[in-house]
Amino acid sequence: MGLSSVLNNANSGLRVTQQSLEVVARNVANADTPGYTKKTHDQGNLILGQESYGARSLGVSREVDIFLQAKMRLEISGFSSADVKHEFLSRIDQLFGNPGSANALDTVVNAFSESLQQLTTTPEQFSTREAVIGDAQVLTQQLQLLSGEIQAMRQQAEAGLAAAVKDLNESLQQLAKINQQLGLSAATATPNADLLDERDKFIDRIAEFIEVSVVEQPDGSASVFTKSGNALLEGLPAQLTFDERGDITAESLYSTNDADRGVGTVKLVGPNGFEIDLIQNGILDTGKIGGLIELRDDTLVEAQAQLDELAHGLALAFSSKDVAGTPVTVGPQDGFDLDVAGLQPGNPVTVSFTTTPPGVQETFTFIRVDDPSQLPLSNDVTPNPNDTVVGVDFSGGIAAAAATIDAALGPGVTVSSPGGNVLQFLDDGAANTIAIDSVSATVTATSTQDDGLQLPLFVDGVGGGVYSASLDGGSQKVGFASRISLNSEIVQNNELLIRYSSSPETPLGDTARALDLLARLDERSFEFSPSSGIGEQSGPFSGSITSFTQRVIDFQAGQASEAERSRTAQDIVVSALRDKFVSDTGVDINQELSDLINLQNAFAANARVVQVVDELMQLLVQL
Repeated sequence: MGLSSVLNNANSGLRVTQQSLEVVARNVANADTPGYTKKTHDQGNLILGQESYGARSLGVSREVDIFLQAKMRLEISGFSSADVKHEFLSRIDQLFGNPGSANALDTVVNAFSESLQQLTTTPEQFSTREAVIGDAQVLTQQLQLLSGEIQAMRQQAEAGLAAAVKDLNESLQQLAKINQQLGLSAATATPNADLLDERDKFIDRIAEFIEVSVVEQPDGSASVFTKSGNALLEGLPAQLTFDERGDITAESLYSTNDADRGVGTVKLVGPNGFEIDLIQNGILDTGKIGGLIELRDDTLVEAQAQLDELAHGLALAFSSKDVAGTPVTVGPQDGFDLDVAGLQPGNPVTVSFTTTPPGVQETFTFIRVDDPSQLPLSNDVTPNPNDTVVGVDFSGGIAAAAATIDAALGPGVTVSSPGGNVLQFLDDGAANTIAIDSVSATVTATSTQDDGLQLPLFVDGVGGGVYSASLDGGSQKVGFASRISLNSEIVQNNELLIRYSSSPETPLGDTARALDLLARLDERSFEFSPSSGIGEQSGPFSGSITSFTQRVIDFQAGQASEAERSRTAQDIVVSALRDKFVSDTGVDINQELSDLINLQNAFAANARVVQVVDELMQLLVQL
């Protein structure tokens, strides 16, 4: 080997060592840069023909555990979902208040109960009656306030979805550009390690919004898919769309039918025009987007349902009047006459009968409906899991309604309208295959006097109308907490809290109505709809208005606590995975300094070889 070959070897060593030094310097400089992974300068033997001519650079590489990275991204999606849920549920818990605190919902209900209790002892005092009115108004205002806050949070979730979709689209666009750069660089070398870091940062960003799977191509570019396999980025990026709604109310609900949908939906539009609704197909159930969707369409809707159920219970507890059927015999047939004169839209008629044999009792609940477009009704209109619900159109008159009920009950029970507002239910007489056990109705009173002790204290604030849980034009209960108000007639004349009769006029010292109202709030048991999240479909919660309020407070506190635990658990998992990932791929300053010393020695050695060759060259020239 000649001196020129020695010089070439030494020079190649200097070049490769210099490149390695540059990589080490870059590692040290980016030791604290988020997303930066340790780079290694790879070198190999430069062989020409059958001889070595020094060292050559093989490029800069990085070592990343793709399985650990995929797991970390999965948990990042889970944490993002848990984080946004924790934020919103904590706010809901604060809105409903800690049990017994000054502004808590149960405190407001209990204050109303205490004022009714005082009314039972001093009904003749104006200040006592006015206190009942005042506490009732505070209660309605609190329900309206909470309902407004819940819908404001749903609006924030809607806006958050719009922002998240926008950020996700931007990340996909940036990732597509990086993929293009990687494709160009791969034509002449291994994938650019720094570009791979940038690529991974955008993939991690996408994983915050939606759970993804990633396929890395040989050139370092990445194809990104939803967990169900829909391509977010495969060559060209897909586009996510979101038709944000600007005025969300309690009635603004998600529906797979676009005509009925009151909130925005997320659709994936591929480069070829293929379109899929990601919410409708259940693809978005994790990540920040999944968390916001669950909050907007489930969690916050459920919170609103609890407020509506409480408002619903309050209104009907005070205004409902139970009407029992009157036993009647017509020839060999026995049964009941039921006066439905006071039946309002939404009010139920309940019929129970026993078939013999086998002695099985069946219960039918007939709901007055004057809007035929709402028929047929779902069986979950009532909380009772053991009844059969039938909507009856009363707009055609009592005879037509009787015919509908008769057809629903089937053979063995005859239903007719003998006159006036009476429905008559008769068994099959001598056949004796059916025994009608009971027939009753629960009607909503509209009068403040001369109709019993009940009192329509709470009304629907829209037009000041009666609240009867009507289903005409949609459920009156949905959003009722935002509309519940005091009956203006009672506000203007608080004596109506006592005077249930105008002729003869009830004396102000009479406690009958006050005692009845207190019992309706604190003692009378109701079945509450499981749609509120309290109780199960097979076993709905049954209790008083005050006990239901307490359950709502406890429920929200439990939800917030569970959200905090879930977020903490996810945070621990993500932190552990990040630490492991950084430990495996991050820059170790001590190791870099050690490598720096070795490279310094190598550089010095190669430089010494160059110096020796130079000295030998000078000697040759002098000869």
